[in-house]
Amino acid sequence: MKDKKILIISSEVVPYLPQTEQAINSFQIPKAINEHGGQTRIFMPRYGLINERRHQLHEVIRLSGMNLVINDMDMPLIIKVASIPKERMQVYFIDNEEYFKRRSALHDEKGKIFKDNDERIVEIKSQEPIDYMIRELYE
Repeated sequence: MKDKKILIISSEVVPYLPQTEQAINSFQIPKAINEHGGQTRIFMPRYGLINERRHQLHEVIRLSGMNLVINDMDMPLIIKVASIPKERMQVYFIDNEEYFKRRSALHDEKGKIFKDNDERIVEIKSQEPIDYMIRELYE
């Protein structure tokens, strides 16, 4: 893994969201890659329950400002970044008021899955912003 540059896309990562199996794995895998000489960045949504002050998120101007078209709507992308303490891992957050302002991630307090999760995932995993992030972060 030495000198490999990897962008990991996840819907959740500890310490930013509660410790689910996926959130833990989305932390442990890049940590292991970094420990073996790789360079990882993590890309995830900035859900409304993620506290920007506590986690010291700040906007990355050079990555923000791109628009993504979803269902004929032009959606601006705002990218923020934070570092996981003691791990030297950077996490980039896609921030969009339309999709991620809710105070929960993928379901409501009763466990009911949000109807627009498919659109929200397209926002995260669309190829255009991913390509852009890779070019900007790794070139």
